[in-house]
Amino acid sequence: MQSTRKKMTGHEVLQTLFAGNKRFLSGRCEHPNHCEESRRGLTGGQEPMAVVLTCADSRVPPVDVFDQGLGDLFVVRVAGNIINDHILGSIEYAVDHLHSPLIMVMGHSSCGAITAVSQGVKLHGHVASLTPPIDAALKRTKGRPGCWTDNAAKELALAMARKIEESEPVIADMVQAGKVLVVATYYDLHTGEVTLLSEGVLAPPALSSAA
Repeated sequence: MQSTRKKMTGHEVLQTLFAGNKRFLSGRCEHPNHCEESRRGLTGGQEPMAVVLTCADSRVPPVDVFDQGLGDLFVVRVAGNIINDHILGSIEYAVDHLHSPLIMVMGHSSCGAITAVSQGVKLHGHVASLTPPIDAALKRTKGRPGCWTDNAAKELALAMARKIEESEPVIADMVQAGKVLVVATYYDLHTGEVTLLSEGVLAPPALSSAA
């Protein structure tokens, strides 16, 4: 286990991740913790600094987007970054047992699932279980200025972050105790930039909210 890692607060981790995204944008990635020493150091356990719930879309790789490495992020991926009991259980494990102080829900532009629902495509099989939360986000953003589906992706990320933050008993209690910070963000496939959506959370330096 990487025992040399400094214990950080959720806000400090958020700043670290946005600093990594800035390196990603500038083409100056450091690719930390990719060496053999890092790999061997993780065989005894893990201490991920953050949980990132994001879409299963192959174009949205959190470790690369935030310029992190092995053992840095506890990544949970599912189409539409939509939560269920299994997803919540995974997140609970990361914050309660691995002591990750930050939970980030990251939506993204050009989401295929959201686009399909917005066009009235009938999803078949288990994919259909994604429809209700996506449809709700689309209805809440109908008529807003800008791209409807991208606005819905932001709304969906915010909605999932709120549900996680309020999830009892584990996460809600840790949030109330100040042990865990839950935020929603948005990744733009065109620019590579991650923006902060959550209100009331201090944006990292030189970065602004995109609610």
